[in-house]
Amino acid sequence: MGRPGAMLITVIVLLLSAQAVQADLLRVTPEWLKSNLKKDKLVILDSRAKKDYEVDHIEGAINFPDALTYQQKSKGGRIVEADVMQKLLRERGIDYDNTVVIYDGGQIMDAARVFWALEVYGLANVKVMTSGYDDWMRKNYPVSAEIPKVEPSKYVVSVNHHRIASKFSTQLATANPKQVVVDARDIDSYNGKKSTAKRFGHIPTAINIPITHNIEMENGVKSLATVEQLKEIYSKVPQSSKIVTYCEIGRASSTIYLALRELGYDVSNYDASWREWGNDFSLPIEK
Repeated sequence: MGRPGAMLITVIVLLLSAQAVQADLLRVTPEWLKSNLKKDKLVILDSRAKKDYEVDHIEGAINFPDALTYQQKSKGGRIVEADVMQKLLRERGIDYDNTVVIYDGGQIMDAARVFWALEVYGLANVKVMTSGYDDWMRKNYPVSAEIPKVEPSKYVVSVNHHRIASKFSTQLATANPKQVVVDARDIDSYNGKKSTAKRFGHIPTAINIPITHNIEMENGVKSLATVEQLKEIYSKVPQSSKIVTYCEIGRASSTIYLALRELGYDVSNYDASWREWGNDFSLPIEK
């Protein structure tokens, strides 16, 4: 093979490698985090409940319970208003130039929910640890009960409307062949055999990809599926499509959102989800 041909192959390999790296930028491993605990501008967020955080947590982590991302978690999935989120971020010293890494107890869903909420409100460099605090403890990595002292920031939120779906935009998505609605609930909920709302079924045209398909279990520890596994799971979803994810309250669907973001899809999360759609008798459903 001539020199031009060899150079072309080299360029192609480099481009493919760059794409692979890009696809994996939204996650960090526990090993990476352990090695970078003192990294400048790194903020680690523990999305567990305050009572669990106060017992012990990853060294240097700041508590940001996933419940804070909801207006009222017990009633639905609506995200908190911009001014509330701004206050929460300022109190934790989070600013534009921070790299934010989020973890939870091991469900992945709670960390993904915070990840999505922070992206909605303008943070650009947010990542999720591939497994939870249970795995961190199992590895005997550094933990602490000390509550870090932080200097409040002056962060000003901006709303990324491309990351959040409403009832209206989801309705439009069901009628648009270039958009795909993904239901992250289990198959029985999707098929209308059970429901947390007054009605049973799913949003019309929605395809069912349960959250469990995006999570790996090994030795009792859950972790986010690898990028290659995710590519296989979503291989039939056109890359050119705009995606809307939903579940019960925008929690499980945040994990689907994270997975699709890693794969380069244009995706938004319908926060009110089935708890809103299933209780609104003016909206169509399928079973």
